Amino acid sequence: MRDCLFIVAGAIMMGSLPVFVRNLHINPVEISFFRLLSGFIFISLFIILMKEKPEIRNWRLVILITIINTATIVLYIASIQLTKAATAALLLYMAPVYTVPLSILAGEDVGVGGYVSLLFGLLGLLLVISPNKFSKGDIFGFFAGICYALYFILMKKARLEMTSIDITFAYLALSSAMLSPAITFGLPPPSSLPWIAGLGLIPTAIAFILFNHGIKGCGAGKSSISALIEPVSAGFFGYIFFGEVLSPKQLAGGALIISAVAFLFLHEQNSK
Repeated sequence: MRDCLFIVAGAIMMGSLPVFVRNLHINPVEISFFRLLSGFIFISLFIILMKEKPEIRNWRLVILITIINTATIVLYIASIQLTKAATAALLLYMAPVYTVPLSILAGEDVGVGGYVSLLFGLLGLLLVISPNKFSKGDIFGFFAGICYALYFILMKKARLEMTSIDITFAYLALSSAMLSPAITFGLPPPSSLPWIAGLGLIPTAIAFILFNHGIKGCGAGKSSISALIEPVSAGFFGYIFFGEVLSPKQLAGGALIISAVAFLFLHEQNSK
């Protein structure tokens, strides 16, 4: 139980991302660069303190993960800037549901549970985006979820060869380098530095460390379900800091999405 609380704490911290994003008045690529770079710095310090030595065994896979994860972050941040924080988080958290049709296309047997979770997730998606027209923020959030689903699949394969710290260290380094041309747009004002530091520390480095610590004792299935507090957390921060309120339809859709993801994880655990 205690280890699962670390997962919950990490998810709450990840849910605070919109607070930092909206206080940095720069484009999504620049924000992503500073988040990844500051996250890389903090993770590097953590590795040094823990006296660990990252070992990368499959560079091709890590590079592919880097490309997909960087796209996920840029699209998600763009979504946060253009739609409600909770809506953006719910669209991102459709990712596990999107893995179902991808698994079917790959010839895998997803079972009845997979189809049920897909149905619930799609119904929830329709309710979340139905109150208004399909905005740019919704489109960015939708594609962020698709990229995140691909990231899930790639990470599942990568974890068979490398630890999560090794993978995270590598993709933070590579993605920071990939987005480094963003600084050609100009450096943010000094007043933004505390927000940039907080961006790399709270919803990135500390959240990852808490996740990595908690997953060892909590287990993959319980960890995945515990992490579903993130969209709820994002909605809470959106309400407290920006006065955002979801409509009853969106709340119902959010409940369906979270239920679909939780059901999928439980189904996977029971079928092992």
